[in-house]
Amino acid sequence: MQKVDCLIVGGGICGRLLQLELEQQGKSTLVYDTPQANHCTTVAAGLANPLVGKFFTVGWRAAEIFPSLASYYHALEKRLSSSFFRPINYKRIISSAGEQNIWLSKAHKAKYNGFCSFANETVSGLNTQFGVLNVQQGGEMNTREFLASCEKLLATCFETFDLEALDLESKQYQDVQYDNIIFAEGYKLVDNPLWNDYVTIIPTKGELLTLETDLEPKGDIYLGSVFLQHLKDRTWRAGSTYARNDSTLNPTGMMRDDLTDKLEKVITVPYKIVDHYCGVRPATLDRKPTIGRHPLHKDVYVLNGMGSKAVSMAPLLVAELVSHMYLGTDINESVDLHRF
Repeated sequence: MQKVDCLIVGGGICGRLLQLELEQQGKSTLVYDTPQANHCTTVAAGLANPLVGKFFTVGWRAAEIFPSLASYYHALEKRLSSSFFRPINYKRIISSAGEQNIWLSKAHKAKYNGFCSFANETVSGLNTQFGVLNVQQGGEMNTREFLASCEKLLATCFETFDLEALDLESKQYQDVQYDNIIFAEGYKLVDNPLWNDYVTIIPTKGELLTLETDLEPKGDIYLGSVFLQHLKDRTWRAGSTYARNDSTLNPTGMMRDDLTDKLEKVITVPYKIVDHYCGVRPATLDRKPTIGRHPLHKDVYVLNGMGSKAVSMAPLLVAELVSHMYLGTDINESVDLHRF
């Protein structure tokens, strides 16, 4: 019989960052994970962007999250003897005079200080006639490298978690005894009857394109009607779509056309589509994460609903969940699972 302090179901960004935080606090852990080709983390762009949406909104709790994000991940890189994160600037391309006016109406607000500034800037190969917002304090994670590094060093069982084999009374799963169990399953939580009455996760499909183009990489990520992320050589990633309540794992011609139409508004150099793929994100009704203790089972927790923002949000929320579990601190009411 194996004994661990914490059993974690789900080995994506959230599950692994939780495992790393718990291990740092001296707790023993074991992750159960089912590797799959359309794993949300492995297909994710890994973007950490403090400015979100078409209305130039500073992200939720951005002032707490972003100033320390790079140092947080660099410390993990040392622990894992790996390299998977880099600070990066984003260039938010303003697409119209209307968008320009939206920005001008907000530019004076103090919350934008340190996060973004406007420039009349020309980027060869892109349509920047209405200007660019230079966004600071962002980052980019190589999610595949991060997961591979975790798999090498952290305790993992690569198999599908069987809820029927879970005994909540004795706190045992198969031949593993645990003190706490945390579900970080992403959109798969919709199939977990333990949480169906308490947490609403909305599977949200995102489709992406891989391109070959002569657009010159300058170390930035370009944001507009689509994002453009340089991968290597002449290869770029473009995305993404947002289809709620869709957990199918096949890319669609309709969304390929949608991405192509949006891409044509941004890029002015020729390109060739070389791949089209998708992943499914876990979203919530109010687009805020969901964390906390199960209403009926005091040793059962959930960590979920970060959508496409796990790279930026998870470090803060993982630390707050662990503090809640072991120190009894309150969970921020905007992400507490009881808010609904």
